[in-house]
Amino acid sequence: MNQRRNGGHRGSAPNQKLSRRKLLKVSLAGAIAASTGVLASCMTSPSSPAARVGTTPKREARYQDSPNRGRRCGGCTHFMEPNACEIVAGEISPNGWCRFHQPKPA
Repeated sequence: MNQRRNGGHRGSAPNQKLSRRKLLKVSLAGAIAASTGVLASCMTSPSSPAARVGTTPKREARYQDSPNRGRRCGGCTHFMEPNACEIVAGEISPNGWCRFHQPKPA
């Protein structure tokens, strides 16, 4: 008799019955809430400057502040106006050059 009043479960409170549907809803809501932050941090737009700023040290890229045989950062596919690069870290001069130079298509 005591079991019937407690929702059929010995030792549980009458109003704390957890149905399968409620459990799934709560679990799904928790999973969505947890993954939202993770996805937001991973989903930076490829066109945003923060997503493309380089990390290679200038020394490793053999970066120099002057052009090399007419090739310069301002004419490179990796250069980002006004003074950044998709590959090389730090401030980049449009008149500089590095070993990763790739001319913009004509």
